[in-house]
Amino acid sequence: MTTEGTLYPLLSRLRRDGLVKTEWRESTDGPPRRYYELTAEGRRALIAFKNEWMSFRGAVDGILQEGTKP
Repeated sequence: MTTEGTLYPLLSRLRRDGLVKTEWRESTDGPPRRYYELTAEGRRALIAFKNEWMSFRGAVDGILQEGTKP
């Protein structure tokens, strides 16, 4: 389970790395809130990660399928 103690440090690191940008917006339901949006560099990093993930997933799927063959 992901907690605030995990999520906000990660978002902070992404902001420091220039992968997300933030904006404070007023809220009618309490204090101002920070909104996050991917930057162009963040979108490129996401595409690269997805490509790596698909390759990794394919390798794991291949191993798992080998284990189920008679």
